[in-house]
Amino acid sequence: MKNIAILVDLELTTYAGGHVKFWERVSYSVKNSYKKFHFSLFFLGDSYKKKKIGKNVTFYTLKPIISSKVLKPLGVDADATDLFPINPRLFVILKNFDLIHTTDQLFTMAKTGLYASRFWKIPLTTSLHTDTPSYSGYYIKKIFKKFPRFIYFLLIEKMKLHHRIPEKQKLRMNNYLMHCDKGMINDGIPFKKYKFQSDVLDKISKLSRGVDQNIFKRKKIDKNYFLKKYEITTEDKIILFSGRIHELKGVFLLSKTHKILKKQMKIVSILAGQNIHGNKCLEIGGSKIKLIGYVDQNEISNLYNLCDLFVFPSKYEIGPQVVLEAKSCGAIPVVYPTGGGKRISKSGEDGIIISKYDSAVWASEIKKILNDKKKINYMRNKILNEFKPMSWNRIFQKFFIDEWNLILK
Repeated sequence: MKNIAILVDLELTTYAGGHVKFWERVSYSVKNSYKKFHFSLFFLGDSYKKKKIGKNVTFYTLKPIISSKVLKPLGVDADATDLFPINPRLFVILKNFDLIHTTDQLFTMAKTGLYASRFWKIPLTTSLHTDTPSYSGYYIKKIFKKFPRFIYFLLIEKMKLHHRIPEKQKLRMNNYLMHCDKGMINDGIPFKKYKFQSDVLDKISKLSRGVDQNIFKRKKIDKNYFLKKYEITTEDKIILFSGRIHELKGVFLLSKTHKILKKQMKIVSILAGQNIHGNKCLEIGGSKIKLIGYVDQNEISNLYNLCDLFVFPSKYEIGPQVVLEAKSCGAIPVVYPTGGGKRISKSGEDGIIISKYDSAVWASEIKKILNDKKKINYMRNKILNEFKPMSWNRIFQKFFIDEWNLILK
């Protein structure tokens, strides 16, 4: 049996984002498969813990040495990672593995995986799930807005620190891939954005995401029950947002759009997910915005089936999972090009891509589609007939097992 370590340098929590969810869903789909392998997944947590979730899958949590939570007072509210140069305990643990797979290229576990690979002579692969440089640029600019004006002017407007640091991160990611046997890069990432070198490009394959179609599917729901549950009238059009309720996900634009639309029609906007900036959304959009917090996958599937449109205005995405799940339920996504637009084949066919980041434009486009029942039915039928997502088990086999087998041989 071959032992494979998968290093996910993020907290394993109920509210974790798409990166963690990717590995959770893959793991549960294969927990009793692949008898020739044992998969150990390492996450962050409050303490060292071990949990066997299947015959050949074990979850571990490690306590971070310097958690990125120390940056919260500066306004950095992204999912927490570890900032220390190396995790000595993990370094020793990795000695017993036949292959190490990292799921980022910049933080503690990725660095430890690289050091362990070189020291213990173990094959190393990596995958890229998050557009970290774009997030870094956003937070650097946000941090220095709190500083005196002259510092902001010098470091941001003159030195362009919010551009320089992300570019250095891209370079570090390139260098990391040079030390790997293989790189699996999310299919929502344009290679030209990361300026991968030619010898790195030879090692890279595209990586897709799966959908659990036992949960996310078109189905009959008791509409009256859900209207009553969420206090919605039968005349209301329903907009749904799912994800972290955070400025980075475009919820402020959605709230401004909602404010315009409610003056023109009966409408409700449901925001489902971890509530970070929900109060600000209520300030902006006023009544008929419903913050329902985190709900489980089955309830999200019900809401996808209930809503008239799934509106996801995030700019910083590499191929959001929620858009795939919405489409799998027959919901029509309304998205921004650099966000959910990466999951739309053609605007007006399997979703609506709005290129201008302006609430008046979004309100106008959303009103137009909501008032065109024929167009909604056409798009919904097209999505249900033509969108064929892969299962998580198939994703794991095609993009990981097949590659790891070649390397291990």
